Order: sequence, then structure tokens, then C-alpha cells
Amino acid sequence: MAKRTRLLILLACVICFFTATPFLVAYSMGYRFDFEARKIVGTGGIYVRTFPVAEQITIDSKITAKPGIFSNAVFVQSLLPDDHAVNIKKNGYYEYFKTLPVQEKTVTKLENVTLFKKSLAFSPIENKIDYFFISPDGQNFITAAVGKKSIEFSYYNPGKAGEPQTASISSTGEISEIKWSDNSSAALIRLRILSDAFYYLFDTAGQIPTITRLPYLDKNSKQIYFNPINTNEIFYEENYTLYSLKNNLPKTVIKNLTTYTIFRNNILWMSADGDLFESDTSGVTISVISNNALAVNKNAEYKITDVSGKIFLQENNSIFLFNPAVKKFEDFEAPAGAYKILSSPDDKNIILWNGEEIHVYSYSDKSYGRLYSGSGITNAQWLNDDYIIFTAGDEVIISEIDYRGNTNAITLPGALNIGDDKTIEVDNPKIFFARQNGNFYIFTKNSLFVSEKITP
Repeated sequence: MAKRTRLLILLACVICFFTATPFLVAYSMGYRFDFEARKIVGTGGIYVRTFPVAEQITIDSKITAKPGIFSNAVFVQSLLPDDHAVNIKKNGYYEYFKTLPVQEKTVTKLENVTLFKKSLAFSPIENKIDYFFISPDGQNFITAAVGKKSIEFSYYNPGKAGEPQTASISSTGEISEIKWSDNSSAALIRLRILSDAFYYLFDTAGQIPTITRLPYLDKNSKQIYFNPINTNEIFYEENYTLYSLKNNLPKTVIKNLTTYTIFRNNILWMSADGDLFESDTSGVTISVISNNALAVNKNAEYKITDVSGKIFLQENNSIFLFNPAVKKFEDFEAPAGAYKILSSPDDKNIILWNGEEIHVYSYSDKSYGRLYSGSGITNAQWLNDDYIIFTAGDEVIISEIDYRGNTNAITLPGALNIGDDKTIEVDNPKIFFARQNGNFYIFTKNSLFVSEKITP
């Protein structure tokens, strides 16, 4: 080969090298040419982690990955900044699909995906009952069967072998509410007969549960709480006065009161003048919590709530959050509606729900997202830090709280698999999720069932 030819080839190689090097360096640094935008852009990635381990994770129907033997996560890189579809599959489980935005030089995380079985097994507990109430700790529960002249209650402690313990009252009516003590050893039962209300104390502390009528409580008694350090004492409000009931004897605790709650074993209450106080359980003021009194509307309904150490105040359909830094209530700017507020197990988020919609609020992002809109919503509860379960009419629905893109929600089958190839149709169900063991209870058609473990 002639010397001139060799020099030309060398020169061509040098030109190619210096021409290609910037592109190779840019490619190695994650840059790509976006043909739609007609420009070079930085790429991003998607990190996905599931519980239990997924069998297949697909991005945009093109990139398929599978978690390794010792990992339940995958990381897909070099994705153009755009919306990308994530599809997660596992045999026997509901499919998960979500569209996520990916930004330049950013990893979008989807790290708390829970996969749920398509077919859950249920075991029957009791039938021919009219009510079902489970304790706050999820360790025991009460059922009630209403007869013509009496109501029979059964107390279950799944941790103890043997038949349930029973007790009854010689009256009949509608059980409109039941409120448990903090230690789950006692329950206050509200019985409605026509326009009247009657209260009974269901005490499980002894060898045999007992039911005692509390004659001083009636339809005018509001905001009833057990004393958290003494279940023999009950607090209630009537006519702007807080009373305690102990040994069936009432005693005035606080006057000139608008609303109150039990807070750190003390009484947190707002006066008729809009000031916030903390008192001990005898009514002695410990401190004035607020610096600025809230303007109280005498025609409004007020409710103060301790949600994992954060103090919320509801005024009709408005919600305020107490700011300890400035010692006053501030508008929480919640969507309009009379909501119940529930904190996530890790206290990082709350859900606000009523009969028609469910919203999630993130403390870190200070933002709301609508999770569900429909009718007949009841029994909204947290499954874990990232999922909730609730009923809507005859349906039991599990929803994630991640509202980026679309919100994943699954509706459980309308017929329960109760074994031996038998099923029972779900009708107007009531549910309770026991986070301690991962089971959930469902009460339908006068029968109570418990599921197999539904969370990993």
C-alpha cells in the first residue's frame, strides 16, 4: 500500500475518532437524540420494587426485566424524558399498570408496589348475627344477634382456644355505635330505640364479660371517650360542659367548652371563646396551648381530633390544623366536605374520606390527590403505608395512594371463596383489616368471615 494511501486512511481514522468521541461520551453519560423533539436530551430511569417479587416487569411494552434471585427490584435506564408505561405481572396476582413521567437525569421510583392475590380464601367465623365490632388492636371482637326481646353478644379472643363468651341485654333496638377503650378491654355500646339512645358498658376485664346500663348517658351525650388511664371512667359533653362518669356517678370536669379530645392522656379542649387548653383528667388546666383565639361560630359544629400527634379542628365542612410554631389553627385548605381523617401507619400521609370521595394528603409534598370518587364509601382503612382498603356499595376495593399518573385500584371478587368449592355473594359488606396479622374480616349477609393473609 502506498505511503499516501496509508496517510489518508490514518487521517480518516483520526477524523472519525474525534467526530465520534463526543457522541460516545455523551451516550455513556446518558444523552440520546430525541427524534420527536429533534434535539439531544438527557435520559432518566425507572426503579421498580414489588412485594412479593414480580415475575415480569415491562416498560413501554418493549423493555422486559425480571428481578434477580436475591432481589425484588429492577432498574431500567436510558429512558427518554416522557411518560412511560409500567406493567407488572405475577401469576395468580392482579396485574399492576401505571404511567409514570420520567425527567432528564432523574430516577423515577416506584418502590412500594404491593401485588394482591386474585383468589383469596375465606374462613367462616359466625353466622346469624346482625353486628360485628373489632377492637382497635385487632386482637378480639364482639358480635351481636338481635332477638325479639333481647340482644345477645359474643366476645371472641382468637388468641385463646374455646367457645366465645356471651352476655346479653333484655332490650332490643339498633346498635348505632360502639366505642372501644384504648386498651381494648371495654366497649361502650349505643343502642337506639325510636328517638331515644341508651348506653351500655361491655366489660371484658373479668373472667366473664359483663354488660351494665349507664343511665346518665342519653341522646344528648356527645363526644364520649374512655379515660385512657382508667377504663372505669368515661368522659362526655352535654350543653357545653364536660362531665366524667365513674361508678355510675357524674361529675363536672370543665365548663364553657366547645369541643374536646383525649390528647397524650390529658384533655385537649377549646373554650367557647376559641382558646385552646390542655387539662389533666380532673379538669385542672395545665397550659394554654394557643396564642390566638379562633373566632367561634355559635351556629357551627366543631370537632377536635388528635391524628398521630397532629391536632385537627373541623368546623362544619372546613378543616384547620394547629401550628405549634405560631400556636394557632391554620386553614388546612382541604377539599370541601365533612371528612373523616386517618393517618398512615408511618404518619407521613393522611386520607380524608366521606361517603363520596377519598383524598390523600402528603405532609412532605403538602399536596392533595384524589384516590376515589363514587357513592356509598364506608370503612376506609390503611392496609400499610402505601395502600388503603374500603367499601363502596357492595364492592371491596384496594387502592394505592400513589396518584402519579393513574391510581391503581382493584375490586375484589363479588363472591367469597369459603372452601369446598363454595362461594357466598357479597352484599353491603362491612370490613376490618387487622394489620398485626395481615388478615381482613368481612361481614356480609349476617355472617362473619376472615381472609387469608393479604399483605406480604
